[in-house]
Parts: sequence; C-alpha cells; structure tokens
Amino acid sequence: MIHTIKIETVDLKTQHYTQDILKYNIYKLSLWEILRTQKLTAEFCVKYILNNDFQLTEEDEKISVNDVLKLQPHISEEELVYTINKYSIIRRLFKRIDSFPNFDEFLDE
Repeated sequence: MIHTIKIETVDLKTQHYTQDILKYNIYKLSLWEILRTQKLTAEFCVKYILNNDFQLTEEDEKISVNDVLKLQPHISEEELVYTINKYSIIRRLFKRIDSFPNFDEFLDE
C-alpha cells in the first residue's frame, strides 16, 4: 500500500507527500517541517499538527493557530475555526480524534 511508505523529516524539503503518507509517518516527523513544506487541509492541521497527542517535542507544542494560518495561507481562519470546533466536540465524546495503531512500529527505529 502506498501510504506505508516511510519517510524522514529531511524528505519533506524536497518532495510533497499525500496526507495518508504524512499521517503514517507522523510520529517520526517534525510537525513544524510538515507545516512549512507540505500543503495541508484544515482537517489535517487540526487532527495532527495542532493536536497535542502528536506534539512530541517542545518545539511542536509551540505551534499555534496563527502559525497554521501563516504557513498554510490557502486555509481561511473561518475554515480552521470551524474544523477546530468540530473536532473539539468529537474529542469530548470519544477522547481521541483519530485512531492511530502504528505508533509501536516506530519505537524501534
């Protein structure tokens, strides 16, 4: 399956990836570099970039809504706020926005 391609943060600077590939590799990539180098949807930004479940470094924890809007100018503030609100409700109901079974695959790397 194509979404199981493993990539490193350095690869983000030279190539664009599908959001499935980015999601598959999210635990070993810099969220800042994903945000800086890839074209993302509001949904991806809320589910992964702004989600503290995936912010594994102090640097990634500093990513703000303003950073997303600045680095992803095709996403409007209205769209991002709507998506944040949508997933906030889902998170309250289900604790997690997205199931993510493959974290263990990257522990040994």
